Amino acid sequence: MAEIPKRLAPTRETLRELYLKSGNRCAFPGCKKALFNLKGVFVGQICHIEAAEPGGERFNKHQTNEQRRLPSNLLLMCYDHHVETNDVSKFPLNRMKRIKEEHEKLFSDVVGSMLKTVTDHTTLTGPIFAKNLKKLDRVFKWKNSDDELLESIKELNSVAKKLAKIPMPTRELFLVLINRGQDGRDAALEVSVSEVQQATNLSSRELKECFSILDNHGFTFDNGKNDFGVEVVGIASPQSRWPLWADLKAFCNKEKIDISQIIINLDFSVLDEG
Repeated sequence: MAEIPKRLAPTRETLRELYLKSGNRCAFPGCKKALFNLKGVFVGQICHIEAAEPGGERFNKHQTNEQRRLPSNLLLMCYDHHVETNDVSKFPLNRMKRIKEEHEKLFSDVVGSMLKTVTDHTTLTGPIFAKNLKKLDRVFKWKNSDDELLESIKELNSVAKKLAKIPMPTRELFLVLINRGQDGRDAALEVSVSEVQQATNLSSRELKECFSILDNHGFTFDNGKNDFGVEVVGIASPQSRWPLWADLKAFCNKEKIDISQIIINLDFSVLDEG
């Protein structure tokens, strides 16, 4: 007789593993919300990658009830992102597994060998490269030929490799720059340094260090001062002068995709179809 699907509570051992690997942060890319508040109360959500019961998101009828409550099928998120990831069209099974994997990589070795060795954390995760850019082409109605798209893919994947080398704190700052960036004079996007500093509460030294990394890797440049005499930073374009980050920002806004999927999670496949 087939087992009747039934929601089972995670075991204490499973919860302990999830908490240890969470870093007390929501697993959604770029989210900073804590899972435990200052009083030590758990305010996060235990989320299923494949639903516990029929009718739920990404339900897998071939799983057993015990498999559905294993750590591999669960992750911890804040309420808002638990609700957002219920949109299966935007967060299919593979993407949810990727979110869990990338987040837990940041913390899973915190009590292990990483405490004893010096590790370049940027080498632990590689980007998911774009393969066809058909969705990007369709959304912007470019109607580019396959050869033209292939050239764009090569350029984009080169950028993806460079972005993967940027340490996470600096990538998080780059995400702020893209989200706050406005039409610029000599750049498709630019943002004032003072605005970034006030928004992030980073010190001048911390900002300078992050900008130095971004400049050295070709993602930003000093764009002088605006009409109010305020220093601004420009978002650099690839060698072809493609306004890449302005286009990606516009694409994500149109498709209601969080651009942190690209910048933080390095998932460029959101630009593909099929």
